[in-house]
Amino acid sequence: MKKISAFILIAAMLLCMLTGCNVGGIQGGNAGSVKALMILSTEDTFRETVAAEAEKIAQEQGMQLDLVIGDGTSDTQVKTIKEGVSKGYDVIICNPADAATALQLEIAAGDTPMVFFNSCPEERLLKKGKYVYVGSNEQDAGKFQAEYVLDKLGSKQELNVMLIQGEREHSATYGRTTAVKNALKDSGKKINYIFSDYADWNREKAKNMFDIMLKTGREVDCVICNNDEMALGAIESCKENKIDLASLVILGVDATKDGCEAIENEEMSFTVCQSASGQGRACVDAAKALVSGEDMTKVEYATENGLYVYVPFEPVTKQNVGEYK
Repeated sequence: MKKISAFILIAAMLLCMLTGCNVGGIQGGNAGSVKALMILSTEDTFRETVAAEAEKIAQEQGMQLDLVIGDGTSDTQVKTIKEGVSKGYDVIICNPADAATALQLEIAAGDTPMVFFNSCPEERLLKKGKYVYVGSNEQDAGKFQAEYVLDKLGSKQELNVMLIQGEREHSATYGRTTAVKNALKDSGKKINYIFSDYADWNREKAKNMFDIMLKTGREVDCVICNNDEMALGAIESCKENKIDLASLVILGVDATKDGCEAIENEEMSFTVCQSASGQGRACVDAAKALVSGEDMTKVEYATENGLYVYVPFEPVTKQNVGEYK
C-alpha cells in the first residue's frame, strides 16, 4: 500500500503541474473563455482520473480549468468556493466531501453555478440550469452485480454474502448497496449477510475486514464490494490465507487497471465500468452548458429533467475485460 500511496502522490503532483492546481488554495491556470474551478474532496485514484480527463477536454476546448485538492472537510470546500467566487470563476465543479452539505456549498457559491460530481446531493438541492450532478446511476452498478451473482450461483437456493461498502455517507455506497440488496431479495433466494461493514473504498481496510470475517468461521459464497480497491483487498486476504479464488465469487465496481488485471487472472469475477474519462468529459460539457445558458437536456447522457448527467455503467467479465484495459 505504501507503493500505491506513493504512486498516487506522484500522480497528483504531475496533475497539479498540468492543471495549475493547488492543495488548499487556488492558483491560476491557462486563460480561456470560460473559467472553471474544479474541487476534489481528497486524493483518490478515480477522482483524479476524472479531473485529468476534464483538464484535457477543457484545454482542447479553450476553457480554463483550475484544480484544488482538499483535505476531506466541508469547511475547507466552503472556503475554497468562496475564494473561487472572489477570483471570478464562472462555474464550480465540485466533488463534495459530504453530499449532505451541498446546500452550504451552494450558499458559498452564491450566483455561480455548480456541477457536483462523484457524490450526489439530494435531488431537492439540484436546480436545472444552476446546480446539476454528473456521475453514473449507482443503482445500475448494484443491479449488474446482483445479476451476475444470481447467474453464477443460480443453482443455490441460499446464499451467504459478505458485503464490503464504501464511505458511510457517500451516495454511491447507498445506491450500489441498496440496489444489490433489493435485486437479491427479489430473486426469492434466502440471502444471509454474514458480514457487512464500511471500508471507505480502501484496499487495506477491506483486507482487514476479510481477515476478520474468516475468523468467524462462516462459509461465504460471494463477496460484493462497492469498488475494485476493496475487492482487491479481499483477494489479497484470500491469497494470504490460501483460499482458492476459483471457489469464491468476488465483485467490484470501477473497472480500474488493477481490477481488470485481477479479472484477467481469474482472481476477481466481475466488475462494473464506471467511466472516469466519460465523467471528466461530462463535467466539462455540463459546466459549459451552465455558463452559456444552454438547455442542460441537450448535454449527452442528461436526464429529461436536466438535473443529472448519467454516464452509463457497463458490466465487465472475463469475456469482455480486454475492452476496458
